[in-house]
Amino acid sequence: MRWILTRARIEVIMTASATRSRSAGSPVVDVTWFFAIAVLLCFALSVPMVFRLVPTDLYNLITPIMQQSPLLAAIIMWLARRPGTFRETFATRWRGTPQWAGIGIGLIAAIAAIQTAVALASGIWRLNPLDQILAATIWIVPVFLMQSVLAIGEEFGWRGWLATRAASWGFWTLALVSGLVWIVWHLPVLAVIGDRPLWDIVIYFAGMLPWAPLLLALRRRSGSVWPAVLTHGAINSVRVYLLQSVPNATDHLLIEVIGWILTLAAAVWLMRPSRTRLVRGPAEA
Repeated sequence: MRWILTRARIEVIMTASATRSRSAGSPVVDVTWFFAIAVLLCFALSVPMVFRLVPTDLYNLITPIMQQSPLLAAIIMWLARRPGTFRETFATRWRGTPQWAGIGIGLIAAIAAIQTAVALASGIWRLNPLDQILAATIWIVPVFLMQSVLAIGEEFGWRGWLATRAASWGFWTLALVSGLVWIVWHLPVLAVIGDRPLWDIVIYFAGMLPWAPLLLALRRRSGSVWPAVLTHGAINSVRVYLLQSVPNATDHLLIEVIGWILTLAAAVWLMRPSRTRLVRGPAEA
């Protein structure tokens, strides 16, 4: 009887182990579910804006809530699968964050500064009045902190859970796939930006794609999601300041393309083989 129970226990353990192995070796289904939940949640939350069911004053309240949909989707998938602890799966360790966040923020500032310098030197843009620039400068740090907090919802999903669950994918494959879904996830923004020429909208959404490999590179190189969070915060604060508060900027394809090329080049630089250390998640370790 004791031998039968021991054998049954071994079979249960082997079955559970095989199930975990199949789950760990096939992240496509989990990633697909994550994408679907994140996008559908975002779209559902955007309904009041898309159909003009609420005053425009409430858009600034709804948008930050929409930003949390990737985190909610990731938590749902983590609770359903439990491949590891929250800290492991979402890569929330802080060690190394100041160094890598500094690199990320520095790259964002350098790229935006180059774009602005080219535009000013070529006469495409002109400087704003000095008092206006100084007034905007005061708000850089507060806006950076606020945008970094809001970016947690996105980055814990895209570069936290997703980067861990799909760690076995090639870097550029994951960057491209997640970047394309990230663009789809942003589609409700159309309800906020109002009527704009189609070409401007295409440029707006295309401009998001190069950020995916840069943020993912920071996540993989550091082994932590926090550099991606803080760099995302810099994209929405430091970059906006340098491109919109310093110059009197207008949409211009050349300046946008320069930014795209430099952003992709930064991702390539971060991920070059001599410096790359692939950070594997618990499902692949």
